[in-house]
Amino acid sequence: MNKNIAIYWWAFNPPTLWHLHVIENVFNNSDIEKIIIVPDWFRLDKDYKISEKNRNNLISIFVDELKINWYNIELDTHFLEWKNDSDTTTYEVDKYFIKKLWFQPFHIFWTDISSWIKNWSWNPNKYIQKKLKKIFIPRKGYKFEDFDLENFKLLDIEKHSDISSTKIKENINKKIKIDKLVTEKIEKYIIKNNLY
Repeated sequence: MNKNIAIYWWAFNPPTLWHLHVIENVFNNSDIEKIIIVPDWFRLDKDYKISEKNRNNLISIFVDELKINWYNIELDTHFLEWKNDSDTTTYEVDKYFIKKLWFQPFHIFWTDISSWIKNWSWNPNKYIQKKLKKIFIPRKGYKFEDFDLENFKLLDIEKHSDISSTKIKENINKKIKIDKLVTEKIEKYIIKNNLY
């Protein structure tokens, strides 16, 4: 089995052109040969604004579009179906995939996470900083802080880095077009189902 696998664990609510750009750049600028899309369960600190069914459909559309473009993508919905009373942690996600794959995959993060890791209370023995295999993607307006970090790669990309799912929801509420922020199929699904 190929060990150059990365986990992209995120809300994808909705999937954006920035998510797509991150995936393209991981494939084009690293030795990663497969990315597993892992939508997280509804986090306590987020307002998802859509049903579980619509979120599942948006993520499925996004993954299907990636596969059409010949990307080696897999969708793992384990944590989307988990429905625990507490937030899922990166540590739990890593342990799940080590058990599933029999080796440790890389995890894709945006650079804003680099400054938060040190404060994560569920991070036993600085596991995330030291042992977790990480790929960091630059995010506009956030500095990468590599102090006390080991086992990581920093990719040098900026295009589309100001696109966020929050911005898309805000645009929809203000009746501003989102065609430059999401794929055409995602946009059509959002409009057809009057989401966000």
